Amino acid sequence: MAPATLTLLRDAWTWREQEPERSAALLARAAELQSGAQDAGAEDEHTAASAVVRGYHQFRDARQAQALEEAAQALARLAERPESHWYTRALNVRSAAQLELGEFAGALLTLRDQIRLSRDNGDQESEACALHDLGAMHTRRDPGRAGAYLRAAGALFDRLGHPTGQTFVAWSLGELLQVQGRQDEALEHVQEALRRARACGHRLMEVLALSRLGELALGRGEAGQGERWLREALALQLETTHRPLWVSVPPLVPLLIHSGRLSEARQVLEDQLIRADEAGMLAARVALHEALSGVFEALGDPVRALRHARDHLRLFRQENADELARRVQGLEVLHRTELAEHEAQTQRRQNAELRAALAQLEVLHLQVERASVTDELTGVHNRHFLMTHGAASLAAARGPACVAILDIDHFKSINDQYGHDGGDQVLAAFARYLRQSLRPSDLFTRFGGEEFVVIFLDTHLPEAGAALEALNAGVRALPHAGVSPDLQLSFTAGVVAVVGGDLLDALHRADALLMQGKRSGRARVVCEPEGAAPGRSLAPTS
Repeated sequence: MAPATLTLLRDAWTWREQEPERSAALLARAAELQSGAQDAGAEDEHTAASAVVRGYHQFRDARQAQALEEAAQALARLAERPESHWYTRALNVRSAAQLELGEFAGALLTLRDQIRLSRDNGDQESEACALHDLGAMHTRRDPGRAGAYLRAAGALFDRLGHPTGQTFVAWSLGELLQVQGRQDEALEHVQEALRRARACGHRLMEVLALSRLGELALGRGEAGQGERWLREALALQLETTHRPLWVSVPPLVPLLIHSGRLSEARQVLEDQLIRADEAGMLAARVALHEALSGVFEALGDPVRALRHARDHLRLFRQENADELARRVQGLEVLHRTELAEHEAQTQRRQNAELRAALAQLEVLHLQVERASVTDELTGVHNRHFLMTHGAASLAAARGPACVAILDIDHFKSINDQYGHDGGDQVLAAFARYLRQSLRPSDLFTRFGGEEFVVIFLDTHLPEAGAALEALNAGVRALPHAGVSPDLQLSFTAGVVAVVGGDLLDALHRADALLMQGKRSGRARVVCEPEGAAPGRSLAPTS
């Protein structure tokens, strides 16, 4: 490869995070210079290096299947040159895309290869990047191991004088400390990440740090400061031409809603929806329509609330279909990449090591699959399971079915009095009791916070109401010695008959009855009156 072209590609890689547009321009210039090259070997190396830079851009632009394709092309081109720094950079792109696609086990194996080869090749930057990514992916699974990886990455980035790497490590340590409940230390690290991001001009990380500072301030009860930071993040993300972000909206909107500023919340959500529509950000659009439905309902505008609820459901179904297609495409690319690498590494690996790695991969795949539909705290199914499997079960049901939303009474007071650890214990005990008490055919999920949903299949409304009353009596008798022997729980529930297999409609009606129960004094089950549900008869079909 001509020295000038190589320099351009190295610079394109260097600026990929801070100035992605500059990186793309350097990549294009390198392609122009190389177009007349005659050396086949140089062409191979140029093609591989260009694919690595393109792959990283596609990863940052959320095109993970294409990023995997580029990484696979680079790895195949450099199969005989694993000592090349571009080889370890290709592994870096591959692991990042695998993580975004939910392939935790595959990313873990790729990162281990990246660390091994980086150390063999003396590529400390790639080694530090891999250590950082290992720390980030273990933050919630194994905080102790995550801390060790992140500190090792930080030491390498400090030794290299690598400002972008130092910024990412400070940010990730802040996230780790927040997960561990060490809020003051988390605040210090996120403030350091913000300072470093501004010093090196990393706009994406500046937005992330401001948003995290806003969340931390809200958690400390500093609503005014939290809102200022979140609004600064929101304004900054509108100025950047990099991939649109949505990190500041989720904490900001609930703050506005809880303080009664519904019109402001609506404006923030509608402005963000315009950007999300323009950028094609499907996941953000799903959440924005759901939030707007709730805001318009609170504003007394049921027509627009229903419109956004329907858009939410339509896009939610599309998101899950698109995600499945992306996962299939990503797995196909991963499969082709693994075949190519297997051919190149046959002489370097023993069959026993390969069998062990594949066995570990299978185990981790199963663990990741289970985790995707399970609530981490309570161990019951999560909202994703409800909106996919639950909706499908109701659509296929031939007999009567009911849906109930349960809300633990005065849970905020429990959190305030006994702390979040005490609140977590109460949630886990509540979920465990209901899961053990419900029938195997009943679908029980955590909807969010202290809200849970039960789907009663082959059950008429009076039977579902009686079952909930019995559950409430059992909940009142639950012991909570680990929190307080004097604590007595109860829940308020709204329960409706399902019409036409429509889960979303049933959830909206059940939620309205839940609110009615709260206004009437809580600790009760409110059943929809017979004949109140819209639509057809609920008699079993023949």
